[in-house]
Amino acid sequence: MKSTALIRVSLTLAFLSFCGLQIAEEYSQGKHYEVLSSPITTRDPSKIEVVEVFWYGCNHCHALESYINQWEKQLPKDVYFKKSPATWNPTLMIHARLFYTAKALGIEEKVTPAAFTAIHRERRFLTGNSELEYFFRGFGINKERYNSVSTSFGVENSVNQANKRMRQWSITAVPTLIVNGKYKVSANRSLRTEDILNVVNFLIKKERQLLPNS
Repeated sequence: MKSTALIRVSLTLAFLSFCGLQIAEEYSQGKHYEVLSSPITTRDPSKIEVVEVFWYGCNHCHALESYINQWEKQLPKDVYFKKSPATWNPTLMIHARLFYTAKALGIEEKVTPAAFTAIHRERRFLTGNSELEYFFRGFGINKERYNSVSTSFGVENSVNQANKRMRQWSITAVPTLIVNGKYKVSANRSLRTEDILNVVNFLIKKERQLLPNS
């Protein structure tokens, strides 16, 4: 009886070990995420930083936004999330400035969903200055205020920093999420847009084990 019980326990442990291995290998480097060749220092080593590189004109970014919103609401205290606009051509630079202008005005949470809606549902480009003046007027910002903030040193610096980050991370597609300055996650043939955050959560758990108080 003892030997039979021992065999059962051994088989159970072997099965659980196999399951654990399967879970661990569910998301793998090179298939579901990349490891950055040069890790980037994050702003707070006591937290796990997640950065979404996005573009208002990107269909996949638009599709991911609702998932991001729900996911962000449930983030634990040891995870810090922020957006960083892509900047690799003039149109994206304009939209990056739009994003940071909204942040400087304290209305980014209202502007971001409105910008996605304007571009993807209303078929507006949001690239011309008069068009952007009109867009911001919808948030109670007159054109003088908009032009002053959008051309300010603070906004200019933020756009330049976003551009620098994009080069450091070798961003070639959006949406891309950078986890703790080490990992890059983008949609591909093996990873659907709606599954990106599952990989991000996997990497967050991986990084949490390395936190000082873990």
